[in-house]
Amino acid sequence: MEMLRNFSRRRLRTGLTILGVAVGMLAFTVMGGMAEKFDLIIEGGKAYFTHRIAVRSAGGLFRLNLLEPQDIEAVRSVAGVKEVETQILLPLDETAGFELAPRFLVGVDMPGFLRAQELAGDKGRLRLREGAWWQPGQRNVAVLGSAVARRMKLGVGDLLQARGRSFRVVGILEETFSVPDGWVLVPQEDAREVMVQESSLLQMLGIDSFVTNAYALVDPDQGDQIVRQMAASLRGGFLLYSPQELTEAAGQASTLLNTAILGSGVIAVIVGALAVVNTMFIAVAERTREIGIKKAIGASRWDIVREFLLESVLIGLLGGILGVALGALVIYGINWYTQDQGTPVFILTPRLVGTAILFAGLLGAAAGVMPALRAASLDPVAALREY
Repeated sequence: MEMLRNFSRRRLRTGLTILGVAVGMLAFTVMGGMAEKFDLIIEGGKAYFTHRIAVRSAGGLFRLNLLEPQDIEAVRSVAGVKEVETQILLPLDETAGFELAPRFLVGVDMPGFLRAQELAGDKGRLRLREGAWWQPGQRNVAVLGSAVARRMKLGVGDLLQARGRSFRVVGILEETFSVPDGWVLVPQEDAREVMVQESSLLQMLGIDSFVTNAYALVDPDQGDQIVRQMAASLRGGFLLYSPQELTEAAGQASTLLNTAILGSGVIAVIVGALAVVNTMFIAVAERTREIGIKKAIGASRWDIVREFLLESVLIGLLGGILGVALGALVIYGINWYTQDQGTPVFILTPRLVGTAILFAGLLGAAAGVMPALRAASLDPVAALREY
């Protein structure tokens, strides 16, 4: 009750201090929401690559950046390779610019694709939210990633127009908050036809059996060993990336992004903490006589320290709660505004909310330590003489 009375005596100043903390926590929450989004993308990528060795053609003067059937068979013949998943990857729309969830037309061989999904583990497997996979031999059909379905407002049974062709939607993938949300999976024969029709070079060379990407499904703990075996058995001109290399690269990217994003949020929070320090020092100066009276009638140093610390912690918590609430509104508003992109820009998780409020309370406590110690160190006689 006494704490509330102290707040009511300095309502404007206390309110402005709480608002200062709230602004800092708003920035922290919004930046944290972006970091959570990147974490989901990175974790999705790490889960996808855990069981996969990526195989690319390095290209060259006499070689296109494509993988041909003999290349795939050479990869498949390496000891430890359980399955080879092949793709033909090209942008869904030739005129597409920057997108939050880049959309790609991904041609897959359905039997091999499904076998690879079974070997990829629970986290690395793509699942259907609705509809079904197409049957071998079906053409001009598609399974959409969740972001593509939302952005293009398509459902099972609708027609997708892409790169001059029509595809009947037969399924929608579960949301992964990662790269596959922007995929349109189609039969590999369809994607190959699109690529050949659009390339005079491929038509001139007569190349009609190729893929752009391949992934060898392996046990994760054998990835480096199999990569060495693969490098020794394949002819030159290939780029190989083990599961360890791919997941480590994803982890490093996550660390850098989180450091950059949260660093800017922490700076804003520190500004709010300085406001708490300033308010509490002014409170000590204004209540010098009150502190002297309390100490004169028996209040201990700890009693004084506790009183001021509790006030600063409460200011921090109130600012944190207000800041998180404002941050949630900002995140909701931006996600709603960018919903046509098909995927949220920010993710507000319970972990982020709890961390932000706890951080605000701890910040308030840290900011109140020096003013509290200053108040506790006042000599009661000297304090009473000042008034």
